Amino acid sequence: MTMSTKSAIVALSLGAALLLCGCASTPRLAGSVQGSTYVSAEGGFAVPFPVSPEVHGRVLNDGPQGVTFGDNWGSRITFKERDILQQSSMMTMLEKQGREKALSEFAKREYGDLVTIHYHPEAREGMISFIYLRPVSPKSAVAIFLHDRRLFIVETDMLPGVQLLAQSDEKSQGERESWLESRAITLAQSIEVK
Repeated sequence: MTMSTKSAIVALSLGAALLLCGCASTPRLAGSVQGSTYVSAEGGFAVPFPVSPEVHGRVLNDGPQGVTFGDNWGSRITFKERDILQQSSMMTMLEKQGREKALSEFAKREYGDLVTIHYHPEAREGMISFIYLRPVSPKSAVAIFLHDRRLFIVETDMLPGVQLLAQSDEKSQGERESWLESRAITLAQSIEVK
């Protein structure tokens, strides 16, 4: 037997074992799906599926306060909810300096000082957005807004195909980033807060 034949047999055996033990099956959801809407496990928010069933759009994983969707085209879209503690520095800043400053400081703490934050006062009573570059990952757009004492965060990646096919000049890159940020804002506005 050649090495590639042995590798193929091992891969097929491992795949069969995973299927038999159920490890390769669809993950059990903490939240629920009602039609084409996902409802978070704690019931704090609901979102329409942002990925299409035609390209095998699905929930990749979820937990008590968040969900990540994906599809076969490489989309990755995450929705998260976080409570703000009454005695936190975030709440103090929100009360004394307003939404824009509180959201901007949160973003800088969570994502680093290198992000260029854009404030959108007309969206969700004040929302911020920015482009974030993780090490060894595609560019992501992030949109964050406040509702009562909760933060809602949306992260969406640049589709791999867009990065590969797109021109690499600075103007084209700026247009792609602007489009991606607009997409994050639109996704954040699709959240139904409960």
